Amino acid sequence: MFDMSPKLPDNKLWESHRIILPEMREKSVHTCKDCRFFTEIEGQEENRWGCVVGVPIYRSLERRVPAKITARRLLEMVGKEKLRQIVSQSNSEAQACGWFRNRL
Repeated sequence: MFDMSPKLPDNKLWESHRIILPEMREKSVHTCKDCRFFTEIEGQEENRWGCVVGVPIYRSLERRVPAKITARRLLEMVGKEKLRQIVSQSNSEAQACGWFRNRL
């Protein structure tokens, strides 16, 4: 029997069937749950997770992103529509975006 599987180059650029540039590798192998901007948002009745990279104070790293933030505080910072967007578009298993930063 012959091994008909293709020989993969011993190269860091080769990841399975894709070629990934070195500077993009970190963003492509991590998910949102590994990012420091993905935080727990505490509401009155339930807690949900969301990405606060849309909040200018946190995106610029002017303030440290807390592990848990109240919905009221986010409401004061960004408004009702932006808060709704933060909570509704959060997916912990999604591929990390361009703003990805490792949790400390």
